[in-house]
Amino acid sequence: MLVLERKSGESIVITNGDDVIEIKVDKYKKDAIKLVFDAPKNYLILRKELTEKDKLL
Repeated sequence: MLVLERKSGESIVITNGDDVIEIKVDKYKKDAIKLVFDAPKNYLILRKELTEKDKLL
């Protein structure tokens, strides 16, 4: 597991050499963070509680 700290407006990039996924911190408050995901259309991005409910992972 990798743990990173980012500020509002900063991003994290995930790549395998072909595809690039960017995760940007848009806003954060005391109890919530707003994230923006930019990924190729063939990637499915879900909240974890949905994957557990539907057993997708």
